[in-house]
Amino acid sequence: MRLHPVGPLLAPHMASQQCKIAGFDIPANTHAFVNVWAIGRDPTIWGKPLEFCPERFLDSNIDVHGQHFELLPFGSGRRSCPGMALGLGNVHLMLANLLHVFDWTIGNSPSFSIELGIIVALANPRIVKASLKVSKHLLEAQADDAIY
Repeated sequence: MRLHPVGPLLAPHMASQQCKIAGFDIPANTHAFVNVWAIGRDPTIWGKPLEFCPERFLDSNIDVHGQHFELLPFGSGRRSCPGMALGLGNVHLMLANLLHVFDWTIGNSPSFSIELGIIVALANPRIVKASLKVSKHLLEAQADDAIY
């Protein structure tokens, strides 16, 4: 979420009155866009910013809920993502089900080059093949039970 945020720019904000931020005078009614893509790669904030190093968060109080401005994958304040709680609460369940039910084979070599736009996407998306590792009738029976 730090290196590859879905939206590189947060929803636009507007200064309701004149203010000063980090020594800059901001006139009233100025529109601002927060570049979370650049914040996630800033070497003054992150040591080795281009490396995937999840253990950097083990002894850190930084979280993704928008209170720490070093990491804002869902935005912050009134303009934060309304689906944040749903996404964070369900991602573990969905990933566990995918790993439990399917065997995965990688079809192409990994490349993490990105295309910047309104959203950030991989330039060469990973191609994988999923094959069932549990019996199909077990999945159908479980789906039938869930409906009733």
